Amino acid sequence: MRITRRLFLSLPAMVPFAPLRAARSDAHHFSYDHVIGTSLDLVVWTSNAEAARSAEAAALEEVHRLTAILNTRDPHSEISRLSETPSPAPSRELAEVLSAYDDWTERTGGIMSVRPRGANTPRDVDALGKAYIIDRAAMAAAAAAPGIDGVLVNVGGDIVARGGPCNIALADPCAPHENAAPLTRIRLHNAAIATSGTYARGAHLRDARTGLPAARASSGTVVAADAVTANALATMLCLTAADEGLRLVERTPGAEALRVARDGAVERTSGFARLERPPAIKTLASADWPSGYALTVSLTLTQGAASSAFGRRRDSTPRRPYVAVWIETTSGTLVRVLAFWANKAKYYPELSGFWNMASRDQHLLYSTARATREPGKYQLVWDGLDDAHKPVPPGIYRVVVETNQEHGVYAKQAGTIACGSSPASLTLAATANFETVNVQYGAKPMPA
Repeated sequence: MRITRRLFLSLPAMVPFAPLRAARSDAHHFSYDHVIGTSLDLVVWTSNAEAARSAEAAALEEVHRLTAILNTRDPHSEISRLSETPSPAPSRELAEVLSAYDDWTERTGGIMSVRPRGANTPRDVDALGKAYIIDRAAMAAAAAAPGIDGVLVNVGGDIVARGGPCNIALADPCAPHENAAPLTRIRLHNAAIATSGTYARGAHLRDARTGLPAARASSGTVVAADAVTANALATMLCLTAADEGLRLVERTPGAEALRVARDGAVERTSGFARLERPPAIKTLASADWPSGYALTVSLTLTQGAASSAFGRRRDSTPRRPYVAVWIETTSGTLVRVLAFWANKAKYYPELSGFWNMASRDQHLLYSTARATREPGKYQLVWDGLDDAHKPVPPGIYRVVVETNQEHGVYAKQAGTIACGSSPASLTLAATANFETVNVQYGAKPMPA
């Protein structure tokens, strides 16, 4: 959940949401990397496994078909080959995306444009193009398996949910570490959600009237009927003053928004609160550590190495790893789960160390499980509280990082660190699945 990716970019930006729907036996998860330059996660709710696979195949086919039309990084795509005076006419799909840009250029007074770097610069349909692909992929999945209960398509953090409702957590731009408490949670039902902003990617948003970076907010999150509308409004929220942006959202039927200003101030449209869910846990305790202290784990996941058992078979590419990071006492008692990234419950035991420790508490397993992560850098923070959100005493604790990959290898590292009155550090050696892990105890890192 935690960083939106913009269309066709190879590096992650902000992942402000993650699906937190309660674990069910009929939730079929499918995950792919390197899809339109980012990651794709698909969840299909059905008791029919064959129907889930049909929905998966249809969604992937639609994504690849539309990417061949809209990928501005591909010189052979239709958008790349489109001349200034197109002849023959563009395909229906490209025409619809270009029409959407025309509409939003007019509605935003030129702030948004198919030429975001200014007049007479190259076309760039990345933002609304990706949103269009997400909308169409969800439609294709539902059409291919009409008996399914619901479908969720998440491409780089922009999400469309059709069918049953899903709970979505919105990340706090002021607390960007991976396991930070969310800013809020909402219920998404037959709608789309998108977030734009600068807190993880820097000044990449441009006002098309000048072609210059012009972000005026840390993030803007919009819920709307479709992903194109949500994406356009989220981008606009970050490029305008709060009152101007929120007014445009209010005038858009079915749309609601939350905007986080650069100073951390949060503003909502009039109906956004109706989407929000009450917090599951109210933390009242504070750690028995020096004021402002925390333990930070910096973890970089790698592509991993294929297991020798697969040799050179075509399907031997390692998948995104299952990852568990936790704190335990020196005697081996679980204290706090910092991360548990695993998509399918039947594979949880593949993280044998974590499974043996945590499987006694099924609620803990399902409440901490989140989607797997693609290769990249992640930061986790421990606030000195245990899993019951009670303070633990100062002392020596063990930090454990465990990973396993389908078609890949198992890797685990652990080490102890003193959490007391003075700063401390710990280094865990690199493995096939992650680079050297740096653990720091001391003043909590501030957002960049």
